[in-house]
Amino acid sequence: MKKLLNLAVLLFFTIWASAQTAEVKGTLKPNINKVVYLFQVVDGETKLVKSCSLADDGSFLFSIDQPNEGFYMIGGFTAAAGQFPIYLKKGDKAQLSIDNRQMEFTGKQTDENKLYSNENAVLNEWIKLTRELKSQIVILAGPKRAVNPQAEFAAVNQKTADFQKNINTKNTKFNLLMKQIVNYEMDFYALSLIKKNNGIIPESLAEYGKTLFQKDKFKSDDVFLYTNGKALITLYADYAASISKMEEGTNFLSTDRQKGTYIFDRMSPKVKTYPEFEAMLKAQGKYFNYASLKTKVDAFGTKLYKATPGRKAANFSFPDQDGKMVSLSDFKGKVVLVDVWATFCGPCKELIPALNQLEADLHDHKDLVFVGVAQDGPRARNTWLKIIKEKQMGGIQLFAGGGNNILASDYKIKVMPRYLIFDRQGNVVTTEAPLPSNPGLKKMLLVELAK
Repeated sequence: MKKLLNLAVLLFFTIWASAQTAEVKGTLKPNINKVVYLFQVVDGETKLVKSCSLADDGSFLFSIDQPNEGFYMIGGFTAAAGQFPIYLKKGDKAQLSIDNRQMEFTGKQTDENKLYSNENAVLNEWIKLTRELKSQIVILAGPKRAVNPQAEFAAVNQKTADFQKNINTKNTKFNLLMKQIVNYEMDFYALSLIKKNNGIIPESLAEYGKTLFQKDKFKSDDVFLYTNGKALITLYADYAASISKMEEGTNFLSTDRQKGTYIFDRMSPKVKTYPEFEAMLKAQGKYFNYASLKTKVDAFGTKLYKATPGRKAANFSFPDQDGKMVSLSDFKGKVVLVDVWATFCGPCKELIPALNQLEADLHDHKDLVFVGVAQDGPRARNTWLKIIKEKQMGGIQLFAGGGNNILASDYKIKVMPRYLIFDRQGNVVTTEAPLPSNPGLKKMLLVELAK
């Protein structure tokens, strides 16, 4: 009986796992590079999920555990190498063929055996409808042909309304999104053609152009679910600003996420120094609060920031023993010595007596602040409090809550203990100060205090 129960449980989990996994298989020809890539659409651009080496016959197989429902791209490593959309959700299977940088879903569809989902059946028709238009605009390599993208755009545009009316799968979420994607894609192609035409709307696009530009065109951030969503809002805002003459491109965008994405895309290539980065944050920071965009902006700032002497210090904030947040910027007007340590760091703890003695020796200097920042994780908080008490640690003691924090990131802290000195103006004196057991640390502090 127990064996039967175990078999039943095993069968259940096998079926459950299968229902959570999506599978994409097919062939790619010519298979010159021997690799096919799968990307997910994230924030209006592609993010690599997996790569797969091709078999000798050009076949490949992707297995994706619990995929996020939405659009993916498959094919070469770049758009010009040929990337094509597929729609995936948990349990989906898709069979396709990429040949000479053209793709289609393959296999006979029956009610009993679907080689690809109903969503991808719709997508397959859209791929066929826009194949020539896409190839002419993206400039995919292939057989020579007559190139007239404007005429091809007009031909596709005549068929889009009927195509959208026929989007009617049982997946309501997909139906609504796919109708939007059609509009986004046609706008993207139109704007690409206008850009290639030196910013002038070609005569063949005159009717389409009448409804192309308007404020709040992209009312929701669903535009970021489209493969070229980021490029689309950038093209749109640039051109809208050029024809309005008096208004900035951001005024034609609807949400802070759209505005922030556009601003960062346009400003970041011009920002070469950390002070310039800070100026950008001061002027436009309110638009950078969307989580993934904020992460990208912070990473950009960290790359620019180099903790060299005389450079403005990167600020940090952590809770003290009572849970009160304390920031480096709170001590402007004072010289600050920061001790970066951890309860699990033996050398750090060995140097605590020397640090306590240094603090006692300089006790009369009221414009000098000692700050300790423990890099321990949340579970070590009680240990941290215990060591502070046992070792009679002075100064201001802060708890970072883990090694993955802004102080460690900005100051490239890989090894502890580490001592940093900041001047009265909040600038870096050094991020590699001598150990407290070394008379050189006291000398450096006295020199800075005398200024």
